[in-house]
Amino acid sequence: MNIPPGLKDNYTYLHWRDKKLNNYPETTEKLIVKIEKPGFPTKQQISEIKQICDKTNMAIYESSEEILENKEIALNMGDSIGLKDIERSLTTEEDGVSELSIANSGERSNYIPYTDKPLGWHTDGCYNDVNHPINGFLLHCVRAADHGGENHLLDPEIAYILLRDENPEFIDGLTLPKTLTIPSNIENGIVIREKEVGPALSLRSQRNSNCGFSLHFRYTGRKTHVVWNDDTRTIGALDFLRKTLQSKCPYIFRIKLKSGSGLIGNNILHNRTKFRDSNHANSKRLIYRIYYRDRVTND
Repeated sequence: MNIPPGLKDNYTYLHWRDKKLNNYPETTEKLIVKIEKPGFPTKQQISEIKQICDKTNMAIYESSEEILENKEIALNMGDSIGLKDIERSLTTEEDGVSELSIANSGERSNYIPYTDKPLGWHTDGCYNDVNHPINGFLLHCVRAADHGGENHLLDPEIAYILLRDENPEFIDGLTLPKTLTIPSNIENGIVIREKEVGPALSLRSQRNSNCGFSLHFRYTGRKTHVVWNDDTRTIGALDFLRKTLQSKCPYIFRIKLKSGSGLIGNNILHNRTKFRDSNHANSKRLIYRIYYRDRVTND
């Protein structure tokens, strides 16, 4: 089930909306698939993950809480469900896997994911150019933090519905060609990432699917190194979205990943709460993260 290509086609939208909301999961537990062997789901488990992603654009897998520092688990998990096109960002290793843990020094210490600070609401890849969007991601938990480190999750298609139902002009404001600008990333006078300008909402042809179009959301709740279009429709949409994300919206799922569990998402809005790490060097929080240019599909 995919969003209709015509953002202005209200009849088709309402039909799609009804199908989307029908039997939509009400609890985080409905997103969970149990995996016996970490990184090696069965055909039935793969099917379950794809079906859940087809409905909610996210799924959670859980296996035994055994601590295994093995990036192949995350890589195999993504590959098994059809995620092939790995994105390599500034802080990933050559294999495309980022090891998210507290970095007290070095380049990574400048980026919030490598600290214990709260990570605000966002979608991944707002800084990517239009031809190389991040459409999917996988988080695999090796070790959870002693306290905190919870993720809040919102399906981008649900966000679209909430925005459009509140005021259709909000969609116009978010689809403007220059809605969101991420300034250049400059370090020591060297541009390491160019400025990116584009809409916050757009429809994209699915690269690894015959199912047509998917909604792509670019969003960040941060206040610095970001420029939003000064349009009343855009400003209104952002204000409504911020209030929604701060509310007890029933469509926002909450999860703290345990050792051996993971989160798979298609361009979902998500955050991470502040956490407190263990005092023991071998017990500190460690999450493997992989970005993908493709999505989980249920073909």
